[in-house]
Amino acid sequence: MNSLNTIENKSSATARSDIDGLIRRQKSGCTLEQVFYRSSEIHQLEFQRVLSPQWLYVDHESELPEPGDFLTYEIGEESIIIVRGSDRQLRAFFNVCRHRGSQICLEKSGNTRRFVCPYHAWAYDLEGNLLSARHMADDFEQSQHGLHRCQVEVLEGLVFISLASRGNAEFDQIRHNLLPYLKPHGLTQTKVVHREVYPTHANWKLAVENFRECYHCMPAHPEYTRVNDYVRAGERGSKAYQAMAEQFAEAARRKGRKSGVEYFPLPAQPHQIWRHPIQEGYKTLTRDGSPAGPLLGEFEEYDGAETASFMGALSYLYATNDHATTFRFTPKSPELTEVVVSWLVREDAKEGVDYDLDHLRWMWDVTTIQDTKIINDNQKGVNSSRYSSGPYSEHELSTANFIAWYLWRLSMPSFRR
Repeated sequence: MNSLNTIENKSSATARSDIDGLIRRQKSGCTLEQVFYRSSEIHQLEFQRVLSPQWLYVDHESELPEPGDFLTYEIGEESIIIVRGSDRQLRAFFNVCRHRGSQICLEKSGNTRRFVCPYHAWAYDLEGNLLSARHMADDFEQSQHGLHRCQVEVLEGLVFISLASRGNAEFDQIRHNLLPYLKPHGLTQTKVVHREVYPTHANWKLAVENFRECYHCMPAHPEYTRVNDYVRAGERGSKAYQAMAEQFAEAARRKGRKSGVEYFPLPAQPHQIWRHPIQEGYKTLTRDGSPAGPLLGEFEEYDGAETASFMGALSYLYATNDHATTFRFTPKSPELTEVVVSWLVREDAKEGVDYDLDHLRWMWDVTTIQDTKIINDNQKGVNSSRYSSGPYSEHELSTANFIAWYLWRLSMPSFRR
């Protein structure tokens, strides 16, 4: 009986003991054993120990401009309502009625004055307070039955939630670390102009492993490689690109802007951000390097560079002088991950006048389609009886570091809500 069947045919306590044993026997600098990419028991445990304590990117706040605007986000067994309150503040609540537990909001998005449970009509205001509950006893304390709150934070217009009820103070540090790079882009004054869902039939960790390395870029992404000179420079070495990067760093320093790479190893949420030039003659990340939209934020001219960040395991951002692209990974099952990509431009930009949507989305659309295929094929190979753990290359250090962090978090006790 293989490790997968052994775990899923045992009691929960015994299975978790087996998981701890699997964690201890993992080889450093190598991919995970098959069971980590397929087991439903491990999938449930990673939500508790790895993902729930994280700050998870949901959407851009421009999607919730008016009081009463709401959207729902599902991850694992949780459904979260994010709503713009009557005071214009964003709040988040667990989508669970305080009566008998029904989901109260069944729509993906919309606008409402109150949330009314479709089961027994308990009603809640935009601040989560219980407004009415029919036929309850005289001693029923209405004020004690508001919606359970979910932590929500906004970083330059990017909305994050955390399923932890308290003790997750790392967002202040994340904001401090990333803001110097993000501030020039003026992301608070942008809007989402296109969103695409790429269903990926693979374990979420395979998607993350792929995203953390560019070892695969030359064979798998000819378009991305042609646009991004750092890929060829990393493969073959390039004094010209190195000289361009040094000149860019000096120009950025003179303007008081950040460049280079910084990694921040926070325990619950390691994150990284970098800013580097694209290639000579390219203003932005488009097929030919020509502008994709109006300049963002404080930029008065193109500097031909990209700011990129992974903001934890499931949240990614790529921003140039004239547009930004966000990536949100949501695990749906052990072998299904929802990848949502959103494109943002300046809030006053008009399609067909200031930007062409096909031109804007070309690079990350073609690249994500290719990524989806190679990740799907990766899962198919991992499912084979002949799959075995393999060593990472020197160009996959970030991926190896992610796996080491993942195993460390998985070995820890589950967080308490």
